[in-house]
Amino acid sequence: MRRNQIAVAAAASIATLSAAYGGEVSTSRQHPAVVCTSDGGSPWIVKARGTLTRTKSKNKVIYDLDLGGHSYTWRFITTPEGSTTIVGPGFLTESQSDVGPRGQRLYVTGEIHEYAGPTILSLAIGSRCPTRDPKRWPNPTVP
Repeated sequence: MRRNQIAVAAAASIATLSAAYGGEVSTSRQHPAVVCTSDGGSPWIVKARGTLTRTKSKNKVIYDLDLGGHSYTWRFITTPEGSTTIVGPGFLTESQSDVGPRGQRLYVTGEIHEYAGPTILSLAIGSRCPTRDPKRWPNPTVP
C-alpha cells in the first residue's frame, strides 16, 4: 500500500509541475556576476556587481541580471527547427552619440562582451574582471 501512495504522490507532483510550466520543467540557477570596463586598453575596472540568474526550459534559456537598481533580461529562444532567436535589452554600455562603432557578443553562458568605440565592457560570471588583457581582445569596431 505504501508504494502506491508514493507513486501517486510522485505522479501528482509531476502533473503539478507540468501544469505550472505548460508541460515544461524548468531549472533556475543564480551566479555572482561582475560588469567590468576598459577604456582604450587600460586595465579593467569593476563597474558593478550583482546576480545573474539562468533559467532553462525546453526551448528557452533566460538570463536575468540584477545589478541592485538596474535589471536586464536576455532570452535565447530555440524553435523546433533548431534556429535560435535572442531577445534582449540592447547594449549595457552607456549610450553616447559620438562613441563610434558599437558591437556586442552574447554567449549562451550568459556572458557578454561589448565594444563602444575605445570602450570594452565585459559581463562575466564570478566576482572578478577578466584576466585577459583588454588590449588583446578582438574588437569588431577596429579594422
